[in-house]
Amino acid sequence: MATKTISLETDAYDILAREKGEKESFSEVVRRVVKERTAFGTALPALTTDELIEALKPFEGIGAGRRIKPYRRRRHAAA
Repeated sequence: MATKTISLETDAYDILAREKGEKESFSEVVRRVVKERTAFGTALPALTTDELIEALKPFEGIGAGRRIKPYRRRRHAAA
């Protein structure tokens, strides 16, 4: 399949990269996100960068890779 090169602002790339699964290509992520925005099988108008960032915000933190949990000091019961 033919390819096209696009440029993304860093924050948009970071959001897209977090959404990407381990074995998923960026093309597949874009197709999946756009497919989720279709109404009754009809594609909605193309998104601007800002619209894409907003559309991906609900997925922030639940994308590819494991989440690193912050260190929590355990509280021990008084002896």
